[in-house]
Amino acid sequence: MRPNTPKSERISYLRDYYMNNSQMVLNRDLVAWKCHKTLYNFVEGWMVNRDAKTLKFRRALSERYMLERVKPVIVEGELIVGQPDFSPFTPEEEKRYEQYCQIMYHAIPEGRGRTDHLALDYEKLLTKGVKGVIEEIKEHMAPLNLKGGEDLKKYEFYKCMLIELEGVLVLQENYHKALLELAENSKGNQKKEYLEIAETIAQVPANPARTFREALQSIQLFVYSLFGLYSIGRPDQFLYPYYKNDIEKGILTESEAQEYIDCFCLQYMNTMSAWAAAGFMLGGRDGEGKAVENELTWHFLAAIEHTHIPDPNVGFCVTNETSPEMLRYVAGIIKAGHGQPQIWNNDGVTKSLLNYGYDPVAANLYTHSTCVEVTPIGCSGISITSPYVNMLKIFNDSFKKCTDEMTFEDIYNKFANDFEDYCAEAILQENLWQLERSRSTTDPLRISAFINDCIARGMSNDEGGAKYNDIEPNMHGMTNVIENLNVINELVFNQKKLTISEFQKVLENNYEGSEELRSYIVNKVNHFGTGTAHTNALAKRVADTVMDTFGKFTTFRGARFIPGSFSYRGHEEHGRDTSASADGRYAGDTLADGSGPVQGYDNMGPTLSLQSTLAWEPSRFLGGIAVNVKLNTSTSEDVIIGLIKGYCEQGGVQLQFNVVDTKTLLDAQKNPENYGDLLVRIGGYSDYFTKIPKRLQDEVISRSQN
Repeated sequence: MRPNTPKSERISYLRDYYMNNSQMVLNRDLVAWKCHKTLYNFVEGWMVNRDAKTLKFRRALSERYMLERVKPVIVEGELIVGQPDFSPFTPEEEKRYEQYCQIMYHAIPEGRGRTDHLALDYEKLLTKGVKGVIEEIKEHMAPLNLKGGEDLKKYEFYKCMLIELEGVLVLQENYHKALLELAENSKGNQKKEYLEIAETIAQVPANPARTFREALQSIQLFVYSLFGLYSIGRPDQFLYPYYKNDIEKGILTESEAQEYIDCFCLQYMNTMSAWAAAGFMLGGRDGEGKAVENELTWHFLAAIEHTHIPDPNVGFCVTNETSPEMLRYVAGIIKAGHGQPQIWNNDGVTKSLLNYGYDPVAANLYTHSTCVEVTPIGCSGISITSPYVNMLKIFNDSFKKCTDEMTFEDIYNKFANDFEDYCAEAILQENLWQLERSRSTTDPLRISAFINDCIARGMSNDEGGAKYNDIEPNMHGMTNVIENLNVINELVFNQKKLTISEFQKVLENNYEGSEELRSYIVNKVNHFGTGTAHTNALAKRVADTVMDTFGKFTTFRGARFIPGSFSYRGHEEHGRDTSASADGRYAGDTLADGSGPVQGYDNMGPTLSLQSTLAWEPSRFLGGIAVNVKLNTSTSEDVIIGLIKGYCEQGGVQLQFNVVDTKTLLDAQKNPENYGDLLVRIGGYSDYFTKIPKRLQDEVISRSQN
């Protein structure tokens, strides 16, 4: 069942080429993502279409204008094509681009709240094709009464989707023409390859995919056309019929399939910037609850080894039916330092989704929308990480107002009330943004053609047409708050080493002159993460407060707020603006790196650390959990397997590993030129260690190593 598919010379060549030429790899920032011809053409389209009938028509026409002018970028050796055009502006374009930026920021409605971050119904794309979906939309338009009434809103929605989908067809045709042109000017095998890609592009995404190669290309070109962050869900499920059919007919070999998959994954180097993530999940169960483990699961896992890149962000879903052979292979990939895959307790997540009222199919067919946020595939209007809440900052501000007469319960209740007040304001803003987006629309409308039940309801995703519309706010520094409460309770109330006002003064002075106290906090206090009953109980109480607080609110669309507690890089950003805290943290230092204990405080080994994390029942936090475990390179695969199985059996949700020695990380800081390929897991995503900010490097180094 396991394909034997070594890395090909083509993949080595393409990876080296992208490493040295891809703007996304070279810049590793958002500038490359935003400042290229795509944005230029969209804003120009906005100006050209100023006489559009409505604002939504203007946006849809601008999207089509952009798609029609996308310059096909095709690198010799690619088997799957579709990447942004980063060719430099002419002097005239540069000047106009600066003007367009002003127009964009001051005149075009901004996508506030969370845009993209979801998985579309790719089975629909592959079985119907864009042309088939266009016909479906026209069927829904036919009975509309355009003489007045609510049908006018549906007409606008349907018509705008058609406009954008027509733009995708032009993009496809432009790629087809470019490939034929390249073939005409090429010879031998390269000419043959260009013609084969052209034949594939002639079919998809306009028409249904007939082969495995066409299926991959259809997804790549359509998702690339969105210029956003879109998960591709569970590819080893919806692509498997194409793979199996081609293998059985003898039109595809295992080696060819591996090269197509590797090429598909390598395109993430050209479309994915730093501070962002997108990818897919493997394994787990299908919509009927049957365990999934097939040749494609192996192929996509092998692509992690072959490509060794930060994205796609791969999640591997473990069930009690996952074979020992596959779990060992996954552990081996992790041990090799690829930063992938994340581990997910498939049945634990499904159980949580069912508890929240999701139907069984959606509860089984979920994905991490980008980093670790849980959303159902093909029916999600869920807004993730909206808003970000710096819990430690709220706690610090609350603690500053406490007096010596207050009990621990008074301090806790003061924080809980202040937290709720803050969340109420933040939620009001999120709901107002949803209200505005329902009027102006900021996501591409063509995505709604592949989000159920938007077409049937005649409502865009921004209007709430999706089946599920929860908002998933994200808590930064939640475990810092747990640790702060723990330290205050221990030092002020149990040991009576200092009063509340004295502690406030210490924090105001950023521990200056109180180094001995700080050393005591760091080295002598029993911290959360070491398995102590009282810290675990405190963690559960804080988590309950978060859940209870958000349970009091509903979204503009009438859905729920379901929180998460993780970070991708925000713990460094938010830490900069957060004052010194009672857990021994200096002002400006990073917050906790994810859902686990404060860095360095889980120093009794990973087992106790994971047990502490389980204490606050993270499975409830569908908004995202990222539990980081740092292991040294001598760690065996058996240890990794044991941690995975033990954590999942006890109800853990998500787990991710850094397998790298602290000595290596320190040397990489001093000699970055020798470590260009060094990958590390940050929060919910991976990145090149030498290309992240030093403060973030220091944070990764500070994590406990076992």
